[in-house]
Amino acid sequence: MNIYEFHFFDEADRRPLLDFFDGADDATALEAARSQLARHASCAGVEVLEAGRLVGRVTR
Repeated sequence: MNIYEFHFFDEADRRPLLDFFDGADDATALEAARSQLARHASCAGVEVLEAGRLVGRVTR
């Protein structure tokens, strides 16, 4: 399992929220990030990182 960081951002590219996810692989982490983003109406997107590596960026 890997620890992923979810860095949520708003329209002004501020980072109002940080969350962590323990997942098996990058695809699972990106799917979880999409699900989490749906719960945060004030956020425009989320960047997913694992050990400092940018896994992906999900936007609305």
